Amino acid sequence: MVETAAPYSHSELIVALERDVANVSATILSLTPEQCFAHPPGVWSAAENVLHMQQLSKVFILAFSMPRFTLGTLFGKPKQQARDYATIASSYQTAIAGGFEAPAYSIPTKPQGPFNQQRQQALVEQWQKINQRMIESLFHWDDAALDQYQIPHPALGKLTVREMLFFMHCHTQQHLNQITELHQSQSSSQLAAH
Repeated sequence: MVETAAPYSHSELIVALERDVANVSATILSLTPEQCFAHPPGVWSAAENVLHMQQLSKVFILAFSMPRFTLGTLFGKPKQQARDYATIASSYQTAIAGGFEAPAYSIPTKPQGPFNQQRQQALVEQWQKINQRMIESLFHWDDAALDQYQIPHPALGKLTVREMLFFMHCHTQQHLNQITELHQSQSSSQLAAH
């Protein structure tokens, strides 16, 4: 997961999140319905990865739409300066290596068939719609406010809103990599079978 230029400012983060939405959409639409919904043992399907990310986006919509005084009352104010993208990404990878797993509220339900292009297209449209709402909720934030409020993360503790956006970008990159690796392994299996 190599980032050429880590996003930092409010506008850079919005662009990164929009790019993430577009990249996930393009990747899912490049798969056949069978590749999208296939559920290999022990891993999530491409569709389940997207459904998991959607669940988190819904949580973030709620958090980013709360009145700021409510965030401050519920979670306090940050006592340290926001860490950079690389630090948050590294902390997240360390948590995963240490056994952190997705919280129950974000574990996707295994989609049931029939699986076809219409279902695949609907999955992508839902992904885009939810994330558009999430990105729009960030329009009410400015750069300074991103560092003045915090939200709890189940593995990383309290993160400033900026740090949470770093996490979201890192998290999406990770799942995009998992979808790509899954597709490559499916393609290799198909080639080996012929």
